[in-house]
Amino acid sequence: MGLTKEQHPQIYLDFLRDGYCVIPNIFNKEELKNISEEMDQLEKTAKKQKNTIQIDGSLFVIENDAIQRVVWCSGNRPKLQTFSRHSVILATVENILCSSEFDQIICQTHFKLPGDNVEFEWHQDSQHRYFGTEYWTDINTQGSFVQTLIAVDEMNLQNGPIEFIKGSHKLGHIDLPNNPNWEDQCKNFEREKLCMNPGDVAFFHPYVIHGSTSNHSPLKRRVLINGFAYPGANRFEYPGCGLGVRIST
Repeated sequence: MGLTKEQHPQIYLDFLRDGYCVIPNIFNKEELKNISEEMDQLEKTAKKQKNTIQIDGSLFVIENDAIQRVVWCSGNRPKLQTFSRHSVILATVENILCSSEFDQIICQTHFKLPGDNVEFEWHQDSQHRYFGTEYWTDINTQGSFVQTLIAVDEMNLQNGPIEFIKGSHKLGHIDLPNNPNWEDQCKNFEREKLCMNPGDVAFFHPYVIHGSTSNHSPLKRRVLINGFAYPGANRFEYPGCGLGVRIST
């Protein structure tokens, strides 16, 4: 049930064309309830912290009294690991990376709570994978990485949805922080604010440009993010207890 031309032809074309795609309703209500409860516990722990701290193999990133993210969140809440490796997610990652083996290097939660002013500026995930340094090699020449995002709550236009510059992955890695003209390169690309229902899962190309504003609604907007790298692409040890878990499908 992964991302194959035969089973999900339009989704496959969306990913190739836009640099991202969404498979709806991967998780049912009971699974979402379990994920939400685990994230409630992470939030409860995070709100007790004054500064960034590592607890039980998870890095709680606290800035300006807001929860920015919890890195390798399944260290503190092991049940989340099961959901990060749902069979549909792994099958889709396998098809995107064209490999039956890959390394999970990201497992984190993002909280956008009402009034916390958490936002993410325009970026490519390849920036955070240290593209162009000794820590990363694009082995399969297609980015060698795919990021997945599980919508735990509804993502709508009011609560800080992810906005994509559609098709920008075709530009490759363009080093946004050191490229003052990058917006000129993207002036002909359409932008889309992605709305998702709880249980939907998005898949991102590492070169697609995206970002999000803060939550202006009275409701939470939480996501569970997981990232998978082609074998041998990553050589960076990320915070937390997840140092690159090899997965075979």
